[in-house]
Amino acid sequence: MGIKALISEGKKLMEVFDRQELQNRYQLWCSKVRICMKEIGFSEWEQEIVSVKMHYVDNEYSENDAILSLKKSLSETIKTLEERMIISENEMDKQGELLIDRILENFYMYYQAMYKDPVNKRGTLTGEVLNSIRIGNEYDLQRMLYSVLLPVFPTIRQEVYNDNGYAGMRADIYLDLYNLIIETKCTRESMSEKQLIEELGADAFHYRADRICFFVWDKNRIIKNPEAFKKAFAREKKKDAKTVKVFIFQKKEF
Repeated sequence: MGIKALISEGKKLMEVFDRQELQNRYQLWCSKVRICMKEIGFSEWEQEIVSVKMHYVDNEYSENDAILSLKKSLSETIKTLEERMIISENEMDKQGELLIDRILENFYMYYQAMYKDPVNKRGTLTGEVLNSIRIGNEYDLQRMLYSVLLPVFPTIRQEVYNDNGYAGMRADIYLDLYNLIIETKCTRESMSEKQLIEELGADAFHYRADRICFFVWDKNRIIKNPEAFKKAFAREKKKDAKTVKVFIFQKKEF
């Protein structure tokens, strides 16, 4: 049983008012909490804090005082577990976001290894077949990127409707686990840097998500200063209500 389930079970105990039943169920609940803390890696210091919170004074002369003392300990223990769960979830979110960043930053390595590196002569996939695969537009890029992300994030989806409050938009790739949108862009000969800036700016403004990542394949090299470009679009959730990042690749063949 995980922390979230234990917290839910503990809150139900707050509704019990029979002293003996409450004590019996509370002792069983505390045993489950101790087992869970060890299983999910609470430090000894964290386990000690929770154990102290779980302790209550059993007043044999006053049933009401005994119940109040137990429920106070139960409430404080639940609060401590909730605080720890929030920290754990934030750490997991951060790790997931860093993993997505790494995949986007190094996607070209996958493309190079899969389609461009020399093949083993004993394999049935020939260099001719693999080299025939090209990313011609944003839909190709989206499909390939989605395929790389899917095994790591099985709940990720494509072409997801995103309501901005006025007119609907479709996100190329969406991961609801982090409320994250990945928008793919491919530059073309007829596109100017100004046009690209306007497209990204409009998407960054209208998409409703905690985090937006733009994955730009600038095969025509219309972005004159990639580092300055990325910095200009970068936003942080603490300041701007959403995080925005731009990943740029300027390889002619990608």
